[in-house]
Amino acid sequence: MNIKNKNDWCFRFFNNPDYLDIYRDMTGPARTDQEIDFCSKVLEWEKGQLILDSPCGAGRHSFELSKRGHNVVGLDFSSYLLEQAKNKISRFKFRGIKPVFTRGLLQQLPFPNDSFDYIVCLFSSYGYGESDYENLIVMQEFNRVLRPGGKVLIDVMNRHFIVPRLNAVYESVQSNLKVREERSFSDNGRRLHNCINVEDAKGAKRQYYYRPWLFNGWELSLFATQAGLSVDAVYGNFQADPYTEKSERAMIVAEKKS
Repeated sequence: MNIKNKNDWCFRFFNNPDYLDIYRDMTGPARTDQEIDFCSKVLEWEKGQLILDSPCGAGRHSFELSKRGHNVVGLDFSSYLLEQAKNKISRFKFRGIKPVFTRGLLQQLPFPNDSFDYIVCLFSSYGYGESDYENLIVMQEFNRVLRPGGKVLIDVMNRHFIVPRLNAVYESVQSNLKVREERSFSDNGRRLHNCINVEDAKGAKRQYYYRPWLFNGWELSLFATQAGLSVDAVYGNFQADPYTEKSERAMIVAEKKS
């Protein structure tokens, strides 16, 4: 994923306040607690170990981890979302070190080799490359910056679950936005094309695109293996049940062996 200019779909969608409003009902405290509880259960990490939250968005996972006493670095390419995260630091109380936020690309992580004990990539944030090769590069970068014995947890929508259930058109009201999503698939159901039209309270209209690749648990595991990681487990939900084709989520825990 090479973001060249402001016309790229990733740049436009994630560098805009509308993104946070569109997903506000899916990113509240209850969902965040559930996601971090799951991470804590399956990773069994200890306080003091260094965690990379990548991508971190506006920092909701980073802040929750810091509140629980962990040392966290949050990375995102979106200057807008990082600005929101940094503005929140003064409003939060921390048991340990405050989270550190930095800008960068997942396929070019700005960290030395063997930097982190754990990496979390949550909320369907993996698969934004324009090809399998670009998605593999991200996994290889995760492997590079992990310390030996370190682990990465990746959480995405399960392709087998989402493709037959996703409505072609979905309309909703999020915050003060009227939202109309027009969805289709390409590459034999492996890539989602979502055209998102929003109208604010003043009648102003804006359009965005969201085009992630979709994975099942085994496809996600294959990318990890190809990147040199060893897959420890594949889960299907935040209760840590084993993955099946009917699972709502596809989640892997993979380890750097050497």
